[in-house]
Amino acid sequence: MSTISSHQGISDGYLSAALATVTNNRQLDIRSVSPIGTGQMAESYRVVFSEPITHNANSVVVKVPSQSQSSRAASKITRCYELETSFYSSLKSHVWVNAPECLHVWYDAVNDDFVLVLEDIVGSTQGDQIAGASYQQAVSAIDELVKLHAPLWGSKSLGDFTWLPTHSGRTDNGGGELLRSVFPTFAERFEGKISSELLLVGERLVANIEKYNAAFPKIATIAHRDFRLDNLLFLTRDGEIDVKVVDWQTVAALPGVSDLSYFIGASFNVDDRRKFEQDLVSRYSAGLSKNKVVLESNELWSQYRLFSAAGYIMAIVASVLVKQTDRGDLMFAAMANRHGQQMIDLESEKLYV
Repeated sequence: MSTISSHQGISDGYLSAALATVTNNRQLDIRSVSPIGTGQMAESYRVVFSEPITHNANSVVVKVPSQSQSSRAASKITRCYELETSFYSSLKSHVWVNAPECLHVWYDAVNDDFVLVLEDIVGSTQGDQIAGASYQQAVSAIDELVKLHAPLWGSKSLGDFTWLPTHSGRTDNGGGELLRSVFPTFAERFEGKISSELLLVGERLVANIEKYNAAFPKIATIAHRDFRLDNLLFLTRDGEIDVKVVDWQTVAALPGVSDLSYFIGASFNVDDRRKFEQDLVSRYSAGLSKNKVVLESNELWSQYRLFSAAGYIMAIVASVLVKQTDRGDLMFAAMANRHGQQMIDLESEKLYV
């Protein structure tokens, strides 16, 4: 059962000061606090105030560090808290993706502590990673990927964001060591939940991780790196589906197609993924072209095949490092099974082994 964090960010005094410019320095009174989501790396809460803070809102979402020591330790390794706060403070304005409005951001590098206060997307429905996406949800999500990737595709200004992780020999070698160290725990925990054939796919991927990293395309953009249903909020308006993208804890400068393959591979059961993926990849390509980003179709498809491994890697590492939950284990097993089969179907190993 979730408990309410005692973090300073969830208090009348802190939020009154943090939202002073929004409320004209009014003293706020918290009426209720309720957890949102499973909180595996950090924890999010819906904070409802006794009176509206603006003319149309009386609640916000407050995100603070996890109460789990294993998740706190994982954050220090992966820089999750630093990355998400940096996205909102310095990067969000440079991309077109729909993310919640940030009302307050604070990060303490010494203690790896943070507070994010975001608009509450009232009336939205969170995507369900385990249940999977509808085709209409996937189309809307792909359109958001274009809005994220197109503005800084291949841009020299990516280097201006000195905090932003990039694909380099130093970071990739460290990632390979981490992957090898956690894979035995992953394989033991998920034995029987992931088919033996697909566990072997993961074992080969880990053994060849340096070759996989070496096959990365050189052109980068802003990548979410955990662009999946649980991190998408859907709103239906006049028959159209709008999307808000949350959880920017893994943002990096990487090839954009890594997000595309990750999303499609994780969002569907195997039959639906096989049915929809060509159409969704084509939609992404057309969206890039409309924004004057040229990526030849054969190259895009090759990258899509290569990055089918990205979701499997995330399942291996995240499942071991973050706080373990029943739903988390179901989600990571689904990701490994879906991405493992995606790798087999697309013969992705031929691109790096």
